[in-house]
Amino acid sequence: MIDNFDEHDDFEHDKSKSQIKKELLELTALGDKLAKLPKHQWQALPISDTLKHALNEVSKINHHIGLKRHIKYIGKLLRNEDVEAIEQQLLQDNQQHTLEVQREKLCEHWRNRLLQEGDDATFELLQAAPNLDRQQLRQLVRNATKEQQQDKPPKYQRELYRYLRDNAQFQSP
Repeated sequence: MIDNFDEHDDFEHDKSKSQIKKELLELTALGDKLAKLPKHQWQALPISDTLKHALNEVSKINHHIGLKRHIKYIGKLLRNEDVEAIEQQLLQDNQQHTLEVQREKLCEHWRNRLLQEGDDATFELLQAAPNLDRQQLRQLVRNATKEQQQDKPPKYQRELYRYLRDNAQFQSP
């Protein structure tokens, strides 16, 4: 007599064709995303040298169909990679970029307030970022304001922005 086994239990471990196809398409999409990143960004990812070489070759391909084929090859190489670690690193890089953009916008905001409001905004900024040098900040604001009034190119305005960007350590309220 043949042993009966529960076929349902056996199928739980196997993936359906549509699930496998979906995963392969996701890997190909990730490969396309990696191929569009600047070289310095994917060089820092936890990927194999083979995949780095394949990503490096993308810039040399100028034929549309050849590029599609190469992206599929990159997707195939991604099967042997730690995809979760790659996606985690990409997410972390994206969050870091978002924080940098927010900081730049904050510095622009403070520069504009300093030029419009003068000493009141300077006092508030020194409360929010006490590490800044009061004298240097006031001198930069004076120069930038004078420059703005005389319709000169924004040399000191840029200098004020750079000073804020490079030196301001904003405290959380």
